Amino acid sequence: MVDGKAHYDALLAATKDMPVPAPTGAYHDPASFNHKFATVSGGFRYHYVEEGDPSAPTILMVHGFPDLWYGWRHQIRHLASQGYHVIAVDTLGYGQTDAPKVELDKLHPYSTKNVCAQICGLLDVLNIPKVIILGHDWGGAIVWRFADFHPDRVKAVISVCTPTTPLMDTFVPIEVIAMANPDFAYQIFFSDPATTELLDGKIREFLFTALRFSGLHDEELDYYVQEFSRNGFHGPLNYYRTRQLNYEDELPLPRQTKRPHPSCLIVASHDPVLKPALSENMGQQFESFERVFVTAGHFALTENPKEVNAALDAYLAKLLPEGPKAKI
Repeated sequence: MVDGKAHYDALLAATKDMPVPAPTGAYHDPASFNHKFATVSGGFRYHYVEEGDPSAPTILMVHGFPDLWYGWRHQIRHLASQGYHVIAVDTLGYGQTDAPKVELDKLHPYSTKNVCAQICGLLDVLNIPKVIILGHDWGGAIVWRFADFHPDRVKAVISVCTPTTPLMDTFVPIEVIAMANPDFAYQIFFSDPATTELLDGKIREFLFTALRFSGLHDEELDYYVQEFSRNGFHGPLNYYRTRQLNYEDELPLPRQTKRPHPSCLIVASHDPVLKPALSENMGQQFESFERVFVTAGHFALTENPKEVNAALDAYLAKLLPEGPKAKI
């Protein structure tokens, strides 16, 4: 059996003496964005940021762990300046979105299917029929499945770092996956219920450690600490505890030979876990697929926003030759 905590501690020990990089982009005051709220499917109150022209194609952004809408700050500003309509959510359990406290046998609100339904509910509230959906980390896993659960609401899928896998016909526990690929052993630690209390007791320390290589300004770390202090890590860590639920929810989905929606994976060349090799054969799952590289680690959005934004620009130019004037 792989020891998830031991593996996670080893990861931290291996990086603790590495120098913290200087901030990699301009500081964007969180208060300078347009913050809004809406009640979505399930009755949950979602917090989101909205920028740009509402009549233009909508790019909807879904963050990962331990992140927030704010992880997209450089992309929000850039894409809105290009003329697109941009929405970045705090998913359930994060930031100013509702964070229901649930028992381990009642994790359904945090399943990928239900989070996708909540995001779809936000689109319904905003009367947006179709989006280009963009995800990173856990958000990447969510946006791939969003296209499976709600194909009529998707123009295209773009994921940063996170590849997708074919729909599974047999459940595989994370412990088994970690034995085959120890890079994923940390997920055992995050799925342990005891980890919530542990991280809640050292929010700043954990966030500094997790985000230290992402090019943060001091004020940005302060914002992360403020937002995670609202509700702690119960909600965010629940995403690691829904593996069985997700498998069961996905069983009814059609097993298509080729997924029809245009898709792009932006691969971070130095991601220590979601390594480029994991997505080498991913294009076989899609009718239309592109795989592009940026020079960055896992938090590519802020480690190298210039290259990520350039990759987004290039893909959007192919997807929407008319640019922000296109109808999707």
